[in-house]
Parts: sequence; C-alpha cells; structure tokens
Amino acid sequence: MFRRSFAVSCAVALLLFGDGTGARANPCATNPCAAKRADRVTDKVAETTWKVYRGWRKVNDKPVLSATHGNRFVFTYLNKKAESSGLAGKFPFPDGTVLAKESFENEGGKPGAKGPLFIMEKRKKGYDPANNDWHYAIINPDGTVAMSGSGKAGSSTQFCAGCHLSAKVNDYVFGNGTIMKVTPIKLGEAPKQPGTARHRFAVK
Repeated sequence: MFRRSFAVSCAVALLLFGDGTGARANPCATNPCAAKRADRVTDKVAETTWKVYRGWRKVNDKPVLSATHGNRFVFTYLNKKAESSGLAGKFPFPDGTVLAKESFENEGGKPGAKGPLFIMEKRKKGYDPANNDWHYAIINPDGTVAMSGSGKAGSSTQFCAGCHLSAKVNDYVFGNGTIMKVTPIKLGEAPKQPGTARHRFAVK
C-alpha cells in the first residue's frame, strides 16, 4: 500500500507542460522516483502541516487543474506567515512561510480521490540560497512523507525547484487561479536538472 501511494505521488515527475505553443520538456519529465529511496523519510514541518492546513487561509474556491502536479485538481492554503506577502503581492515571503497545495485525482474532469499534499516551506536565510531558501515536501494521502528536501543537486526534490524557478518573480510561487497577487507566469521550458539520469534521494 505504501509503495502504491509513493508511486502515485511520484507521478508528478513524469509530466510535460506547455506555454500555449506546444508541449515542451521540463525537469519534472524525468522520473527521480526510479532511484532507490531511503526506508523512511521524515519532515516534522510537513507532517504537522498535513494535520493542520485545513485551518489555514484557502486562496482558491474553485479547483485549479495543475499539469505540473500530476494533472490533478488543486487547492492552495497559506499559513499566517504567508498571508501578508501572498495576498498583497509583497515578496519575498518571510521565513516560516508554508504553502500547502491539496490535490485530488482528475476523474472525468472533476476532483475525485484525494491525492498527495504538496508543500513549500520558506526556511531561514542560508538554507538553499540558489533557490531562495525554499524547502519542498510531498505527503502521501495516508500522511507518510514521500519526498522532502531542497532544490540542491542530489536532493529528491530538486525537480520541484527546477519547475518553480519559472516563477522567480513571485518568489518561486505561481499562484495560478488563486486570489494571491502574483505576476502571471506562462509555463514553458524550465532549466534542465543536472544528474537526473542517476538521481539519488537525499532526505534533507
């Protein structure tokens, strides 16, 4: 069961997205899940988020179909630290910011079974300067951590940072279909991720 849940959450890494002129490759197209993972991944902030995010500020009432999150329907939630920046468009987000993207499987064009929870956490300055100190995590529907890490080379979540780099103007947050004040970003070709052919998992 765990292996099936992990496989489902890893499907996000296999997608192609376009910019309106046709599909183009991006870092998520190469599957890092093919590599051997650690027996258990832990992430205290992500695991706590999975338990409490429903009490946070929800920034889209209607589901948004997200090609880069497994072609699933998603709803985005902001914790208190994220609200002022996200809703006013004042970037960068402060450290302690957490954004949770709740996903549902696409069943006939409507939200179906619950999918993974995608999390972005802004850590203290110096955590990952090249990617503005964002930490990424993916939580399976059963609450177990599928992936957790930075955007650094060799991290299991390097592909997340590769995709979000396109939204650097919004401090790496797209915000499509939400009430967040962001600069609209066309999804096009993002920088290629080095070393994806022999991707290795790094918990942190």
